[in-house]
Order: sequence, then structure tokens, then C-alpha cells
Amino acid sequence: MKIVDEIIIIQCESLPPKNSFIEAKILQHGIEPIRWAIIKVEDNTLTLSVAGIKN
Repeated sequence: MKIVDEIIIIQCESLPPKNSFIEAKILQHGIEPIRWAIIKVEDNTLTLSVAGIKN
């Protein structure tokens, strides 16, 4: 287990996305989020800065 800081890109169907949707997508990337922030929005593509625990 280690703490990571990563940039990930996700697709969403509608804006604004719910927190639960974003956190589920982060979990799909194998990261248990500690904190995250949306840093870019382009159409329905979100770029996230994520810090969390990765096994």
C-alpha cells in the first residue's frame, strides 16, 4: 500500500457530475481517494488530480 498523486481522465454523461460518480471512477483506477479535484473540463471529459491509497 502506498500514497499516490495521479492525474486521471474520466468521461461523464452529464454535468455537473455527482461526487459518488467521480469517486466510483477513481476506485475503478485502483485508487482509494483521499482527496481529488477537477482541474479541467472539456465537453464531457474531466481531468482530475487525485491523491489516494493504491494497493
